[in-house]
Amino acid sequence: MSSKLNLRRKKWGKRKKTMPANGTVASAVAKHQQGEIDEAVVIYRQVLAAAPDHVDALHFLGVAEHQKGNSEKALEHIGRALALLPDQPDALNNRGNIFKTLGRLDEAEADYKRSLVLRPKDANALNNLGTVQRQRGDLENAVATFREVIALKPDHAGAWQNLGNALGGLDRLEEALDAHREAMRLAPQSPDSYHRLGLTLCTIGRTEEGFEVYRRWVALFPNDPHARHFAATCFGEKAPRRASDDYVRTEFDGFASTFDTTLARLEYRAPTLVAEEVARIFGQARSCLAVLDAGCGTGLCGPRLRPHASFLSGVDLSPGMVELARKRGVYDALVVEELTAHLRQNERSSDLIVSADTLVYFGDLAEVTAAAAKALRAGGALIFTVERATPEAAPDGYRINPHGRYSHTGDYLFRVLREAGLVDSTLTEVTLRKEAEKWVDGYLVSARRPTMVSNESSV
Repeated sequence: MSSKLNLRRKKWGKRKKTMPANGTVASAVAKHQQGEIDEAVVIYRQVLAAAPDHVDALHFLGVAEHQKGNSEKALEHIGRALALLPDQPDALNNRGNIFKTLGRLDEAEADYKRSLVLRPKDANALNNLGTVQRQRGDLENAVATFREVIALKPDHAGAWQNLGNALGGLDRLEEALDAHREAMRLAPQSPDSYHRLGLTLCTIGRTEEGFEVYRRWVALFPNDPHARHFAATCFGEKAPRRASDDYVRTEFDGFASTFDTTLARLEYRAPTLVAEEVARIFGQARSCLAVLDAGCGTGLCGPRLRPHASFLSGVDLSPGMVELARKRGVYDALVVEELTAHLRQNERSSDLIVSADTLVYFGDLAEVTAAAAKALRAGGALIFTVERATPEAAPDGYRINPHGRYSHTGDYLFRVLREAGLVDSTLTEVTLRKEAEKWVDGYLVSARRPTMVSNESSV
């Protein structure tokens, strides 16, 4: 469960004693709490125009700016508030949350710890500290921290859920299950509770119970793309052929800020595997290829592809991921768009298309591989990773798994590549990352567009 900015007025920082009570700030806070953020921002700024050192107005304006997506401005405002009045535990906690969202974990941890020095029994700040420990992969200490939160506040649903997540990461799944059940008891209307409880049940082999949780989740939240997606894992052969755009977009916008640190903790190997396959096919990097990073995410593949590229572009459905990829400064072009549609609009534009763990959100690969084949120039290569399924588990060639990703069989992959007109197909069995301390099995796949294609000159 992610950290939330503290918007309850009774827990916000104290005013400087030299400042008179300001009813205008109180009215802005009321609007802010009601979700009228733009109106609150106008009032905070009016207060600061008259009193530039108004600590509360600076603090709350920073909270609002972060909610509007302006995190750097938020840090500037809250930083000024703390410079004027350093001992504000709520401002420190809120700034810590912003740092954590930006992936600046050292600074987040420092703010949480300082907040706890000022208010040692603050369960929310302690819970936030535990989330930083978990993101770093320090799971044992995270478990201890979440248990400390629960000792202080036994009805803290977020701490119970975070405890379950940390225990799951340690493969202590029965304990995790107990924690997630308690989180659901305390927060029966929380979508996260259904997600985590259902996933844990499925992971330990109690699939029907997990599916029942997913069905209850979608019944309660029929318009939630996450609920619809995970409920689809219950449908077997009637499952959708790919994850919906809404699911992928919301999943990865929410995951963007912690994506790199989380995957580093999971020993994520796909970008390295893809880069090794590029080197095998094309040899020494010569900066001469038109390269598309298909499903670029935060751009983890970008630095590995740049030496081969005369022009490096990336496409992803998640605006949040693309914005982080842009900050790497290695791409010549980035676009937010659905992958198959983008490929169809860019025929014969690429010498190399790579896709690291994006096609795990596709079951049926026929359309996307056909579109990729047409987007390649003659002699161009398609390289991607997927999760591996056995023919027994996926008689149709692919299946959607209880964790929400698809896996594919080797025979199916060879078939769709052949039907797309690609040649020289290779499949290498690999491990992609760790999940609950176990390696996830996958395939590293490559194929090429023929050097000579009818009605097209060789390149």
